[in-house]
Formats: sequence, C-alpha cells, structure tokens
Amino acid sequence: MATILKKHWAYLSILVLSFVVWKPLVSPGYFSMHDDQQIVRLAQLDKSLSFGQFPVRWVEDLGFGYGYPLFNFYPPLVYYLGEVFHLGLGASFITSVKLVWLVALVGSGIAMYFLAKEFFGELGGLVSALFYLYAPYHAVDAYVRGALAELFSFVWLPLILLFSYKIVRDRKWSWAVLTGIALGLLMITHNLIFLPFFGLLAIWHFSNVLIFDRQSILRNTLYWILYTAIALSLTAFFWLPALVEKHYTLVDQLLIKNLASYKIHFVCLGQLWTSPWGFGGSMAGCTDGMSFGVGKLYILTSLVSFSVAVYLWFKGKKKIAAVLFAFWSLLLLSIFMTTEYSRIIWDWMSGLWYLQFPWRFLEFVALFTSLLAGSLVLIVNNKVQYILVGTLLVTLILVYGKHFQPQRNLTEATDDKLTTREQVKWYVSGQSFEYLPSGIATKMTDLGVLWVDIDKNQIAKTKYEILRGDFIEEGQKFGPDRFRLVGRSTTGATIEFQVTNFPGWRVWIDGKEVSVTDKNKYKLITIEFPVGEHELHGRFTDTRVRTLGNTVSLLSVLTLISGIYGARRNKN
Repeated sequence: MATILKKHWAYLSILVLSFVVWKPLVSPGYFSMHDDQQIVRLAQLDKSLSFGQFPVRWVEDLGFGYGYPLFNFYPPLVYYLGEVFHLGLGASFITSVKLVWLVALVGSGIAMYFLAKEFFGELGGLVSALFYLYAPYHAVDAYVRGALAELFSFVWLPLILLFSYKIVRDRKWSWAVLTGIALGLLMITHNLIFLPFFGLLAIWHFSNVLIFDRQSILRNTLYWILYTAIALSLTAFFWLPALVEKHYTLVDQLLIKNLASYKIHFVCLGQLWTSPWGFGGSMAGCTDGMSFGVGKLYILTSLVSFSVAVYLWFKGKKKIAAVLFAFWSLLLLSIFMTTEYSRIIWDWMSGLWYLQFPWRFLEFVALFTSLLAGSLVLIVNNKVQYILVGTLLVTLILVYGKHFQPQRNLTEATDDKLTTREQVKWYVSGQSFEYLPSGIATKMTDLGVLWVDIDKNQIAKTKYEILRGDFIEEGQKFGPDRFRLVGRSTTGATIEFQVTNFPGWRVWIDGKEVSVTDKNKYKLITIEFPVGEHELHGRFTDTRVRTLGNTVSLLSVLTLISGIYGARRNKN
C-alpha cells in the first residue's frame, strides 16, 4: 500500500484536493443549470441506439416532438460516454451524466498534471493541475452553464499540447498519431472549441520547433500535417455532414444573429480582474449575470511567472524560459480574443461567428494561466517549494472552491421526472432547436429572438394524421429513425407524419420509393397513399456526404489499427 501511495501520490492528491470541485456530483438527485438538456440528450441517444441507429444522427422527440438530426451537428462524444455508464454499469441517466461530469473534472486535472510535469516537475505539475481544476471559468462551465461538452474539452487541451511538444522533442511518428487521435476526440467533444484551439495549437507546435528543433522545420511541418489529417479523417463522419448540410437548418438564423451574435458578448477588461459571481446570463455591456473573472490569484501568479521566465533566461536556461514566453504569448492572445479590441478579427473571420461568445476563449485563458502558475516552483529550493506549493493550494481552494456549487440542488429529480413528454417535447425542445429544418414556421419574440411558431397544445399527440381521403390502419410500428404503416384506402389518402422532413428521409410503398412533400407549417413528411391495401415504410438514411464521412472515418480507424499492429509486430 505504501508503495502504491508513493508511486501515485500526485493522482491521489489531485483526486482528494479537488473534492470541493466534484462534491455536488455525489449529492442525491440533480442540479439546475443553463444548459439543462443533458439528461434528455442522453435518453434520446439511448433510444436511437436501441433501434440500431449508429452513428446516431436523428432523435425522435426533440424539435417539439417532430424530431431532428441533433447528432448530425452536435458533437456526440460525451453522450456516448454517458451511454457506456448507462449500459455498462446499469446506471440511471442522471447518474451516468454525473459520472461523465466527474470524469471531465478530475480528468482535466490529471491531463494538466501530465503536461505541466514535463516542464516544472511533479510539484509544479500538481500546482498547475489544481489551478486548472479550480479556474473560475471551469466553475462557470460546470455549475452555471452546465455546458457538459465544453467542460469535457478541458481534458483534451493539455494532452494535445503535451503530445505536440513530444513530437518535436522525440521526433517520433507515434506522438503525431496520438496528437491526431486526441485532436479528433476534441472535435467530437466540442467542435466550437476545436476551431480556435487549432490555431493556438499551430502557434504552440511551431514555437516548439523554433525552441527545440529549428533545423527540422520541414519534418515538423509534415508531423503537423499528419496529425491534422488523422484528426480530420477520424472524425469525418461528424464534421463533413455537419459542414455540408448546415444550410438545411436554422443554424445561421439562430447562432450568429440577434442575442446570439458575438458582437454583444465581448468581455470588458475590468471584468477579467473583477466580475461578481452569479448564475445569470451573458448580455451586452459590462454587467453580465455570470462571471468572466480570470481570478486575481491567476493573474498575479502569471505576472510572477514572467519574472521567472526572465530570470531563467539570464541564468542560461533559455529553452524553458522560451517555453514560458510561448505560454505567455498564447495567454495574451487568448485574453485579447475575449475583448472588444479583437473585433476586427471576429468581423473578418466569419467562421468564428459560430462560437457566439468571445468569452469562450476564457477556457484557453484558464489553460495558460494554470500552466504558468506551476512555473513558480522553478526558482525556489526544495524546502521552500513545499511551503510555496502549500500556500498556493490552500489559498486556491479557500478562494475559488466556493464557486463549485450549483444554484439549486434538485434532490427529488429522477429520470422519469426529467424525461416526461412535456419536459422533452416542450421545455427542452424550446431551449435548443437550431437543427430544425430551414423553412419551418418561425416568429420573433418580444426579446428579438427567433422562435418556432408553435404553442404547447400544437405538439402532436398522434404519430400521423389523415389530411384527405379515407384510411383504415391495420398495423403500425414507429422508431426514432423509421416508421411502418399498413392499411387500406378506398379513395386514396394524404397522410401527414408527425416527423420533420430532412435530407435522408425516404419512403417506400410496397417496396417502391415514392415522393415526399413537406409544404406545411412544420415541414412534416407528407405522402399520397394509393387506393387499396399497402405497406408503407419510412427511414432516415445516410445521404452521400454522410456515407462518405462514415467511410473515411471507418477506413481511417482500420488504417490506424493496422499501422499500430504492424509497428508493434516489427518492434517485437
């Protein structure tokens, strides 16, 4: 036991010292948050998987009960992980989601430890890990916004930086493969974090080339191309359809205009230093209801770290000093991108508009300030190191630990209560409907927000409706991505299914494909049922671009497995 504790003391320390961070997760029930959709999304993914849909794209009950291709556009990884807990452990949806939360929080600290230890040793790694865990924006994501996918992206960032650094240091293709895999995992965890981080990663990668291996710029460029290609090919099943088919949805009407426009969500400089804690939302100006503070301790330790870098430079330790200067440059760039001063870049790079909130860059601010905090141990001797580390961590936990609690605990929450028909088809559907098909009836609310033109009593209570003619049903079967209807008609009938039409939906009558129309308020699938007795099938199928994405991803996985197996076989 003593040997195990000695060998794994850092991981155990991270787990124990972060107890305040994940304590709410061991409380009974659930808790309130802005993005209160996690349980329903997992339940919907579970339902679609149970019907054999993989990869899951279409969910049946969201979109006000009409369904939409949620996971064709929204990164699915955290929900697949939740499904592993649900099916593998038999855990409830609530428990499964809380376990994903736990992995995201503790995993981010361990990932940061791996990275910071490379430069600052074990004690420096511990400091950076705990700073990363207790970062104010980490608390905002965890217990204010409840942004589970963004919260989990904290895990991948340090690992990607670490693997990228090791590519340059060790000159091994294996590190490029690991970088590509981790970068791909970030893509299917949170594609909106992937986009800006990829730019920061390029700066970090080539900074390392200049610091450690400037004679091999070509080779390191090839490494960069390789891990980028690996990441994109592994995740082509997701990003390729999401990019190509985006114009079929309401995304551009909802995510880059009005209250969701980046133009009103910049952070004021003063907020980075002082920003009151709250559970409200983001708004124009400097009086937001949620905190955008970096943390005074984080700012002060980062300032001291600059002095550390200068000291190390003049002491002849220029490589580690250069690494600190690289972290500092990336930190300043990240801070700059949160503020109005960067607006010219946001205006010019339309791809950034989909981030909606410039303050998302606070995740990278947390990353680099936490890294810099660990560097303080480099200029003190062993005895003073322990005093410094102890003082920093006690201060950190006392000052920032109080933020890691939800506004309200829902102790009576259960799966059944959080997945009722009204909860799924009205309340949760009303929180996020940007993937409904373009052309669906919409209206502007008094707040200037685009909303689906629907009332609660308009949510469908049946699976289909006869608009014209007579129809006698003889059998039916409905699933998340399919339906079957058997019946007969003496006059012919027009049947409207309570499913929104989207590229990929196909309908057959007696095995022969028939045309589908959707010229109605909610773009519902409508078909003409002929005279006589017939069997009708409907199915959400892959379009060409989805098939292409699936194929590229499958071939990439097989190629990687084959390459890894071959390399290990040759090594043995």
